[in-house]
Amino acid sequence: MKHSFLLVLLSCFALTASAQNSNVVFFAEHGEKFTIIINGLRYNETPQTNVRVEALMAAFYKVKVIFEDKRIPELSKSVEVEPYLEYSYNIRPKKEFGSGGNPDPSGEYVMRFVSQSPLTVPVQPIRQNVVVAPQPVYNSAPTGTVQQTTTTTVHSTGTQGNVVAPIGGMNMSVNDPDLGVNFNMSIGVPMGGTVVSSGGTVQQTTTTTTSYGTPVPQQQVVVQQQQQQYVMPGYNGPIGCPWPMDQNAFSGALGTINGQSFESNKLQVAKQAFATNCMTSAQVGQIMQLFSFEDSRLDFAKFAYGHTYDLGNYFQINNAFTFSSSVDELNDFIATQPRR
Repeated sequence: MKHSFLLVLLSCFALTASAQNSNVVFFAEHGEKFTIIINGLRYNETPQTNVRVEALMAAFYKVKVIFEDKRIPELSKSVEVEPYLEYSYNIRPKKEFGSGGNPDPSGEYVMRFVSQSPLTVPVQPIRQNVVVAPQPVYNSAPTGTVQQTTTTTVHSTGTQGNVVAPIGGMNMSVNDPDLGVNFNMSIGVPMGGTVVSSGGTVQQTTTTTTSYGTPVPQQQVVVQQQQQQYVMPGYNGPIGCPWPMDQNAFSGALGTINGQSFESNKLQVAKQAFATNCMTSAQVGQIMQLFSFEDSRLDFAKFAYGHTYDLGNYFQINNAFTFSSSVDELNDFIATQPRR
């Protein structure tokens, strides 16, 4: 069952890897405080007059607005978004003013589209491939031609007065183009004959010629080296892991976590997704915002510390906590961890 769940999770990552982010800003025209719930997920614990929701990846969302003033009825609306755009929606009474020039808290409210603006397309770090081609290395073979003449004396028991006439010779040739070597050998008896007397000798001359060609360079070896660690611009602090997850894959992970119906499932999926992945402190803070309960946020913050690239920026996630006691408990936990 566990393996099947992991396969489903990985499939979700693959399907959403190419998804792009969009943001939506909701604000109350007359300052009413409200809570935003998108697809069943609460995005602000404390009612506010302005709520910004980031990293939306789907095309359509079901938005519910719950007002702090219980006299104002809940508001629901379907919102359509496109990649790399930020949308603004105004929440206001359907009827502009009630008696006395103030909004009627018991009246119906509406959500109106106001504007949209482009987001900056994130530039992802690129692993650089460096090609190193060493200088050619040549064989240390000599050049030129070497000729060696060897005279061999052969003792013979032939009869005096006999003449040994030349009967031809033998040639041997070796040609190795890879090594640049040509080797020729010729063996024979001198022309004109040799007189052999009893107990006489026959002189045989062997000439060996060796030619060396142009040196042949050895095959060049091309080595591809890959950058092994991400470098965050402007950051020089301690590093907890080598390469943070790129934005496309991270957006897919957010979508998978966000799609879980129960808090416990969200926490479980988040830990499974990042058990073997690296995050930035900013990405950790985004995931913490997906949890509705303080205990879940603290639990994930402790887990994620060992999977974060820029540990020196980890203080930034404190903004995701509602209570200062959670910040204190996280700091106590970090103090027990080995220094990086």
